[in-house]
Amino acid sequence: MLLQLCIKNVALIDELTIEFTDGMNCLTGETGAGKSIIIDAISCILGFRTSKELIKTGCDSAFVEGIFYTDSQNLNEYLEEMGIPAEEDGTLILQRELSLSGRNVCRINGRLAPVSALKQLGSILIDIHGQNDTQAIIKTNEQIGLLDAYGAEEISDIKKEFSVQLKIFKELSASLDNYSGDPKERERIADLYKFQIEEIEAAQLRENEDDELTEERNILVNSEKIAVALNESKNMISSEDYGAASAKDQIGAVISTLSGIAEYSSDYAELLTRVEEISYLLEDVSSDLRRLSDNVIFDKERLELIEERIDTINKLKRKYGETIEEILEYQGKTQEQLDTLLSAEGKVNEILEKLGKYNSKLKEICRKLNAVREKTAKLLAQRVSEELESLEMSNTKFKADIVFYDEKDENGYYKFTSEGLDSVEFLISANPGEPMKSLAKIASGGELSRIMLAVKTILADADKIPTLIFDEIDTGISGKAAKSVALKLQTISDKHQVICVTHHAQIAAAADNNLYISKAYSDNTTRTSVKKLNNDEKIKEVARLLDGDSESEITAVHAKELIAKFRSN
Repeated sequence: MLLQLCIKNVALIDELTIEFTDGMNCLTGETGAGKSIIIDAISCILGFRTSKELIKTGCDSAFVEGIFYTDSQNLNEYLEEMGIPAEEDGTLILQRELSLSGRNVCRINGRLAPVSALKQLGSILIDIHGQNDTQAIIKTNEQIGLLDAYGAEEISDIKKEFSVQLKIFKELSASLDNYSGDPKERERIADLYKFQIEEIEAAQLRENEDDELTEERNILVNSEKIAVALNESKNMISSEDYGAASAKDQIGAVISTLSGIAEYSSDYAELLTRVEEISYLLEDVSSDLRRLSDNVIFDKERLELIEERIDTINKLKRKYGETIEEILEYQGKTQEQLDTLLSAEGKVNEILEKLGKYNSKLKEICRKLNAVREKTAKLLAQRVSEELESLEMSNTKFKADIVFYDEKDENGYYKFTSEGLDSVEFLISANPGEPMKSLAKIASGGELSRIMLAVKTILADADKIPTLIFDEIDTGISGKAAKSVALKLQTISDKHQVICVTHHAQIAAAADNNLYISKAYSDNTTRTSVKKLNNDEKIKEVARLLDGDSESEITAVHAKELIAKFRSN
């Protein structure tokens, strides 16, 4: 349960600490005093979405801290998953700081945590019922969730199984789209792929072939120039006909000269060795020049073939890639696409077969889910009727009407939703003899409040939620109905901590702990404060709520009697 709430710089609140007790806590005060701010602050530490507007004007940040006591095993397991050890005394501290920059800092027992962690813990600790929840009960898409929450023990595992199978079904349906489209268009694309692959295969390309052909073409085109250069180079090295002396003759003369002095110094000997190596190298070069010169022959037919081959490769480059490697890579990818297209029919049949199986399997799960929901709906109707009887709605009949939709779409598949094939609608008959009609059409605001209170009471018992917050649950009710609501809240507080915001004297009179919210003006600033009421102050507040006059002796007597009646229950 919530033991203490600390609020700093939130809306009209500078700094405030509120102590809550077990049993029934009641917040009252003039309209606009700030009761809703306190509920907003609690929502903040429970991980609900908040706005920067919650920060007090003139401040850079706001801070909310909630201190709880809990012995929930689910909560301790969740803390363990997060690596946060549970306190031995069951204390749990949730903190959240908001800043104008939009940054949120959240802590659980002093350790940083994401907002999602606060929200997860919040769903275990507290259930907040506000005016929006009262409106939610008339929405059919919300009603199936309320029914499933009541029957969660049996329904949750079936829904998990359904969700897993539905995900696979949707993935298969999505994969089928890859093979959808006009069969003639697929055939046209397949023909194009075949042509491209055959064109590349016919060329029988080799990697680096274009570079080799270009080099060979350059040699053939310049064969005369190359032959002359090779012959002249050979003659300059070794021909006896070349001028005064060839390079080989001159090197020979150098060797002869150095041989005469080599014995006098190791340096001269080394020079001689190096020149002799040059002589051997010139012999090799001369031999290669002779061989290459003999091989340089202008072949017109070969040149024409090379030109044609280079032209073929360039045409393929313009179509499929800038290099031979890219062309071959394109061929491989196109072959994969062609294989996919050619196997499309087989794949489609395979997927359709699987879809048919999952369609039937999901239908079976939905039937199972429907059967459990039907059983749960009867139990829920009985429980709600019992609760409504204690809320001055004894003649009201309640029913959770379930319709199983097993219609198929144009492809022969059932129209599954995330909830299965069921549609749930809450129906009531407020008076004897009246037919059951939709809750949204015939229930008044006061009736909706009491129906929602009944449902929340039942769900709280099922979920074992320790704290229930009711923000103006008394909307649209008065007199005897208000007393019944007060008694119901008092009964709920035997098993759960109850925190309620009210304008009704009966509900305030039933509370174990009364907190008065007020606002004051000073220094051009409005500030909200909270006061825990003692017995005399509680009597005055109940009197004020009865007729607006807390000083009237008659009203005070009435207030005392009202409080006494609730204490005797």
